[in-house]
Amino acid sequence: MSTVELKIKGYHLDLFGRVSNQRFLDFLEDARWSYLDTIGLNYDEFAKRGVFLAVVNINVNFRAPSFLGDVLVIETMVDRIGNRSITVKQKMYNKKTEQIILDAEVVYVIVDLATGKSIPIDNEMRQLWLELSNKKNTH
Repeated sequence: MSTVELKIKGYHLDLFGRVSNQRFLDFLEDARWSYLDTIGLNYDEFAKRGVFLAVVNINVNFRAPSFLGDVLVIETMVDRIGNRSITVKQKMYNKKTEQIILDAEVVYVIVDLATGKSIPIDNEMRQLWLELSNKKNTH
């Protein structure tokens, strides 16, 4: 599991003074890439392998708003590794109040750069994701 903290700043807010749903999605994506960095799976590593990582499904349950100055904690962990997809779960909560802001489930596939089609997860990639699922990292 990886844990990332961020403080809400003015430019994160919408016209109503709350963090917008789109901004929350950006926070979640950033936390997922930080998680991948813990085992060296980054854009360059995917490109060297001739593949890229594509989100094919994301389900988010928005539970509470967030406001200027809030410190949010995002927990990210691998939930399942299938033959053709990887599912990651995320939870975001307010550090001070511990109120859950949202929870999410994100499904990835590995896509071949040459064909643009999803490919089965090979043993090497599976091992990297298994390693990731066993790591504890805090930013």
